This record gives sequence, structure tokens and C-alpha cells, in this order.
Amino acid sequence: MKTLSFINLKGGVGKTTIATNLSYLVAESWGLRVLFIDNDKQGNASRWFGADEEKGTLTNILMDGAKAGEVIQHSRYEGIDFIAADMGLIEANYAVIADQETRQDVILKNALTEVAGNYDLCIIDNPPDVNMSVFNVLTVTDDVVVVTLLETDSVEGIYKMAQQVEDVRQFNPRLAIRGVLVNQYIAFPDVSVIYRGVQEAGFPIFRTRISYATRLAKYHLMTASQGQKSIFEVCPSCRIARDLMEFAEELLDGGAA
Repeated sequence: MKTLSFINLKGGVGKTTIATNLSYLVAESWGLRVLFIDNDKQGNASRWFGADEEKGTLTNILMDGAKAGEVIQHSRYEGIDFIAADMGLIEANYAVIADQETRQDVILKNALTEVAGNYDLCIIDNPPDVNMSVFNVLTVTDDVVVVTLLETDSVEGIYKMAQQVEDVRQFNPRLAIRGVLVNQYIAFPDVSVIYRGVQEAGFPIFRTRISYATRLAKYHLMTASQGQKSIFEVCPSCRIARDLMEFAEELLDGGAA
């Protein structure tokens, strides 16, 4: 099972939208078996997948020692299962730190062992934070995709994330930044300057850029989110859907890095 984490230490860059829609796309169009893990206490992706919190969440893995198979839920899509998140992750992060008798970095890794062979790809949506749940995620991650807007605060998150990846590599030598994915791109001169700065810093950047949403595209995204559907089910021909398709093709073809 290949594990892919979407992350940036700056919030509001569109990680959840990209991660959930990518999950749908690779399951539907490529026939991949996907395990989606929601590692954001807000649980937006979990609600998108129609989570039932009574069936358990990532909190139960981190706090109670639950195995992945005990909390995995089936989504409405045949090829996608998921592990939900809830606000209990706040307490779970403190509990993991306080537990000195348990090796803190491999809780999630151990929990996933029994199910890894059931899936082709694990996609993880992460919060704009550095905590024990993120640490556990990076320990099982193969490739990191840093989603960013071309604005100063978001780009600063790339540098901070690169340092976190370097720090965690002592626990997970496989871990690497697969690439920077630019979201909400628009070709303004000042945006181009920031883009060149990211290039000159040496970060791998995906060729595909997710275009800035037009008013109509934003409406389609809102409609999809409210209906717990993917953008491909609502408007497969819109620019955002086409960009996401191009990104999936590039990602699966070994792009960036």
C-alpha cells in the first residue's frame, strides 16, 4: 500500500478538497483500492464520506490501541474505505505525549499493518499543525504532497514542512516530499514571482496547477460539498475537474520529485 499525505502548515489552502476528490478519481477512473485517513480534527473529509462516529475514529487508534480494521468504514463509493476524524484528536495528541510506556511514533503504523494488503493507495488529509497524530502519519507516509497557494504565508508553510519531513526521516527513511501542488492558480505578475521563488528554492513542483475557481466553478464545488459528492459527479467538464484529472495522471505517472 502506497501512502500519500496532503499537508501544509498553513490552513485554508484546499488540502481536503483535493485529497477527497483525488480519492474518488483514482478509485473510479483507475480502479485503485483506496484507504482514506482523515487526520484533521475538524472532520470535514469524514463528513464528506458520510462518517458514523459511533463506529470509531482515528482517536480510538491513538488513544485506545484500536486496530485499523476496527474503525475503518465503507464509503458510498465501492473502491474507497476511510478512517474518520473527530475533535477527540485534540485529547488524543496530549494522551500520546503523556504515555511514556508506548512507543509514540509507530501507533498508527502498527494499527495499519493488518489492512495494508487490502489497498493500493492510502491518502491522508492532514491538519495545518505539527502534533503527535501528524508525526504518526509521517512515520507511515511514503510521499508528501504540499498543497499551497502562491501567497507568502502558504509558501512559508512549504519551508516549514520541508524541515518537518527532514526531522521525521530518522524514523521513516522512505519519507520524501513528492512535490508542491499549486492550488487556486492565477497568472498575475506577483504570483509568477512567488512561483519562481519556489522553483529557485529547489522544491519539486508538479507541472499541473489547479486553476483559480471562477464564480461558476466555486458554485459547483459548493454544490458538490453540500451534496457530499465529488466535483466529477457535479461538473466533470469544469476547469477544476480537468486540472484534478491532469494532476492525477501526473501523480500516478511519477511526476514531480
